[in-house]
Amino acid sequence: MKLNRSVFLAIIAATAGYQLLPVPAGAHHSTAPFYDQTRTVVIRGVVTKWTFVNPHPFLYVDVTDEQGETQEWVIEFSGPVRLQKMGWSAEFFKPGEIITATGHPPRAEGTYGMFYPEIVREDGTVIPSSQF
Repeated sequence: MKLNRSVFLAIIAATAGYQLLPVPAGAHHSTAPFYDQTRTVVIRGVVTKWTFVNPHPFLYVDVTDEQGETQEWVIEFSGPVRLQKMGWSAEFFKPGEIITATGHPPRAEGTYGMFYPEIVREDGTVIPSSQF
């Protein structure tokens, strides 16, 4: 069978166009290399910043230790699409809000952060895990 030139060019153009289509990201990472899921830490502090962005939102919390030193903790969350389905938004946390957070600490020594399983607001409202 002999293809005419216009059919051949249409097939080439369609094939090339198909290669340019976006595909879902299949290489999303696990949190296991970054956070120690065998340990849990609990912090209480003051929210300083909430960034509701892709690929992961972050909550910044100032925590004062027993020596009176303040460290900035960074709490990482699941993606914003999942959080939006749970009712979260860019206004979900406010600077100055006091929270207690329980989560898995980072594997990197000397860093202050966690991957979040649960947060409790000062009024006792429990914000369940965004992981599931």
